[in-house]
Amino acid sequence: MVIDLTNNHQLPIEKIALSEISETIQIIPLETSDSVLIGRISGIKMEADRLYVRASNGVFVFDSNGKFLNTVGSKGRGPREYVYLYDLFPENNMVWLIDASGKKVLKFTDAGRFVESFELEKQIFTEFYHTGDDTFIGFVPDFCQPNTDIMLAFFNKMGMVDSILYRNPIKEGNTMVRFYVAEVNFINHGKRLKFKHLFNDTIYSIKNNKLTPEIALHLGARKANENARAEAAVQSPGAVDIFKDMDRAWLLGENDRYIYLKVEDNPFFYDKKEQKVHKWTLSLPEDKRIDLEQSIKFNPLYIDKNGHLIGETSPANAEDNPVIVVAKLKR
Repeated sequence: MVIDLTNNHQLPIEKIALSEISETIQIIPLETSDSVLIGRISGIKMEADRLYVRASNGVFVFDSNGKFLNTVGSKGRGPREYVYLYDLFPENNMVWLIDASGKKVLKFTDAGRFVESFELEKQIFTEFYHTGDDTFIGFVPDFCQPNTDIMLAFFNKMGMVDSILYRNPIKEGNTMVRFYVAEVNFINHGKRLKFKHLFNDTIYSIKNNKLTPEIALHLGARKANENARAEAAVQSPGAVDIFKDMDRAWLLGENDRYIYLKVEDNPFFYDKKEQKVHKWTLSLPEDKRIDLEQSIKFNPLYIDKNGHLIGETSPANAEDNPVIVVAKLKR
């Protein structure tokens, strides 16, 4: 499959209601109180009938109506605490927390009871994904392992169980390369796991611990350029803007009908049925605006493995409670 984004900067912005691409829309104001104050939200996960919100001050669990249930884990340096929470992965009534600074994985029940923890391998991981069955993928960036290949490492509490080599453009010289947030993306479409690297315009599927090219992004003259990154590596950090002549393209999810991408700050949806790219900004329909007291700007974050487009709204007033939107996309 090829997704043509050659003229993405020239595409007109289409403003449509979220209901046009969704079967159902849930508006979920999160319950807060003096004892439940949510800081800046950095991630939202949905599993079964629960919402897991990763915020600057902790992990909060809510039911499907936004009622607060409990927290999971806490900050600290103890064996049951995390220093810097990279991400969380809920599945089968369990929640895994990735502590990137403390270099460990912590496992809790969804009710917040500690189960176990284990230390990560010595490699420096900058991205993670939970593949199920207590197994994870960790991404080791090239600046952490000069003169080798970028590696996707599969690991569990027993250690590394497998790995995938991925060409490293940096072979010599100073490897002080700037780190970029979300340098790689993992998405799960049902049981089909996919991977994209920021400096490569190919989207791979991961099956049997191997990468298989599946989707090519065409970005024209502004395509991803691994060689540019290699050139920047031999210069002092900040001396070269790697993205001056290339676009950053993130892979943010997929269902049976749509693939959600973000190029720079613009959201793109590829409609598999139409075989067409849309540059959409999505608004909530009129009846939903009333529910939110005119809080109508919808910020889509990702498509989850069950085909839900999950995002948040910009509240009308700064003191308003956070509002999560869950839309079941059309197939």
